[in-house]
Amino acid sequence: MAAVSSRVTDMEREVGLRGRLEQFGLATVLTFLDLERRSGELVVASAAEIGRIWLRQGQVIRARIDGSRRARKPAVYELLGWDSGRFAFVQRDTGAVDDEIHAPTTMLLIEAARRTDELEAASGF
Repeated sequence: MAAVSSRVTDMEREVGLRGRLEQFGLATVLTFLDLERRSGELVVASAAEIGRIWLRQGQVIRARIDGSRRARKPAVYELLGWDSGRFAFVQRDTGAVDDEIHAPTTMLLIEAARRTDELEAASGF
């Protein structure tokens, strides 16, 4: 946890938006950044993992979970399932970052909700 905290703390000097996932879910944060057409990096930290989402003009263009093979859309869907942790957004130019997602943020959120609904239906909730 110390390594996770120090990496997030390093970014806090530049952070324009930060909070706790318990208060504002990642879907809400991504919706806000999409509406505001923000570009930059969103770092999401749970107790044991760090995820990163890059945005250009509000659209998710890349996503990774550090130390794992989870990337692109699967990483976004997993991060959207995290219900505890912290997030920090740093606004910056992402013009040099390749778009690996090729989907509007709204469509990612809809697909994540559909997947969650299917899992809940399959498990009997």
